[in-house]
Amino acid sequence: MPKRIALVGNMNNSFFAITRHLRGLGYDAHLFYFPIAERFQPKADTFSLDYTTYTHEVTWMKNGLANVPEEKVREQLNGFDFYIGQGEEAAIAYSCGFNMDVYYPYGSDVYKYAYLPQEYSMKAKLFGRFRKGDRKITSAHIKKGLLSRYIKGAIVDATYLLADYTNEDFEKKLKGLGYKGEYHHVPMPFIYLEEYESVTDWSNADVHWRSVVNKIRKENDFILLYHGRQEWKTYNNEFTLKNTHHVIIGFANYVKKRPEVKATLLMVEYGSDTEHSKELVAELGIEDKVKWLPSMYRKDLMFVIKNVDVCCGEFGRSYLTFGTVIEAMQMKKPVIHYRDDSLYVDKYSSLYPLLNAREPDQIEAAIARAVSDPETTKKIGEEASEWVNTNFIQKPVSFLQSLIEKK
Repeated sequence: MPKRIALVGNMNNSFFAITRHLRGLGYDAHLFYFPIAERFQPKADTFSLDYTTYTHEVTWMKNGLANVPEEKVREQLNGFDFYIGQGEEAAIAYSCGFNMDVYYPYGSDVYKYAYLPQEYSMKAKLFGRFRKGDRKITSAHIKKGLLSRYIKGAIVDATYLLADYTNEDFEKKLKGLGYKGEYHHVPMPFIYLEEYESVTDWSNADVHWRSVVNKIRKENDFILLYHGRQEWKTYNNEFTLKNTHHVIIGFANYVKKRPEVKATLLMVEYGSDTEHSKELVAELGIEDKVKWLPSMYRKDLMFVIKNVDVCCGEFGRSYLTFGTVIEAMQMKKPVIHYRDDSLYVDKYSSLYPLLNAREPDQIEAAIARAVSDPETTKKIGEEASEWVNTNFIQKPVSFLQSLIEKK
C-alpha cells in the first residue's frame, strides 16, 4: 500500500504542484487548503478535473481560531504517514496536535506572522469583552491565543524546514525563531511542468485572454513581461518592495531612444501599487507602449509567458528562485532580474544564466541587448530552463522523497 501524504496549506497554489509530483511517484498524496483567491486554487493550474479526487477545501477558520472544529480537523488529517505544511492551514493543524514532518517557509509567515504577539495583551483582555460582534474577545479567544502562536509553532517544531537560500536578512529572521528541526537549503518545487508539457496545441489550449495576447504578439517585435506584484511605492515591510518602477523607467528610456522598434511592456494588475504604476506610465508618456492584463490563473499566465520574448523578476533584494522567474524559465524565457551571485556560489555548482540588472539604466541596457541579439537571448532562456528542471524540480522532489522514505 502506498504511503499516505497530507499536504496542509497551499500558498500561491504551491502545494498543489507538490501534491502532483508526489502522486506521480506513486504516493497517495492529498491536499488540504483554505479556498482563498481563485487564482491560487487547484483549478487555476490544471487543464483537467482529476484534482477533485485528491484536493480538499477546508473551512477550519470560518468562525475564528477560538472556534476551530478540532474534532473535524483530526478526522480529516488522521491516518497519514507524512505531513507537509505551510501557512495558516499548517498552523491550525498544529493547534490540533499535528506536527509537520516538513514545513516550507514562504516569506511573511517567517518575517511577519511568526513574530507577532502570541497572546492577547492585558489591555485586550480587560476591554475586549466590551467589544461587540466579531470584535468581542471571549474567554475562549484568550485561552486559545493568537494565530501567530501556532504559525510559529508549526515552523519551530517541524522535523525539517526546506527553503532555498534567499538573503542574509531573511535567514536571520528564520534563525531568530529558534527552530528545532533540520534546515536544508532545498527549493520548494511549486511548478508541475508536466501539466504544460502535455499541451500539444497551445493555439487551442483552454485559456482565457488568447485573442488579446495574440493581438499584442502580432503587433509587436518585442514583448517584455512583468507579471509580479506592483510593489515599489507603498511600504509594507522591508521584504516586499520589488522596485517595479525600475522596469517601467528602463523600458521608457529604451523606447524613447528607439521609437522604430515595435515594443510593448506587458504587466498584470496585481499589487498595492498598480495605480501608482499606471500614473508613472502616464507621466513618462508611454501609455501606448504599455498593456495591462488582469490578475489571472496560472494556466492562463503560462500562455502569456509562452508568447512574450523576455520576462522580469525583481529589482530590490537579491533572490535566486521565486514565482515569476521560475514560471518564466520553465517556459524557456530569459529573465531580466537582480541577483547577487556572491550569495549563492556555495549553494550550487552553477547558476542559471540571466540578464542581470537592477537600476533603470541597467534594465534599459538589458532590453537593448535582448532586442539586438534575439538568438543569444533565446538560448539564455533555454539554458535557464534546463537549470530549473534539474535544480528546482528534480533534485528537490528527490530530496523530499528521501525524507518520506527515511521516516
